[in-house]
Amino acid sequence: MRHSPSLSAATAASPCIGHCTTVLGDEVCRSCLRTFDEVTRWPTISDEERIRINRRIALLHSTTPSSLPYQAESQGSSSAQPETRPFNN
Repeated sequence: MRHSPSLSAATAASPCIGHCTTVLGDEVCRSCLRTFDEVTRWPTISDEERIRINRRIALLHSTTPSSLPYQAESQGSSSAQPETRPFNN
């Protein structure tokens, strides 16, 4: 199960969990919920920008957890995950 920081505890740490789907053409990664632009710019953006992105991701987790990618698998569903390759940013 993924850990997402609360809105007030968001840090500049990367939310990447090593299953990036942007390399498969997704505009938004189904694992970490960053956009393709956010993933590619991550090494060069400021900590303030990283925190803003992580707060947006935490808000998504807190408002729509049942519709987030891989939610069913973390609850024991047998549905297969799409094949992805790790991309750590």
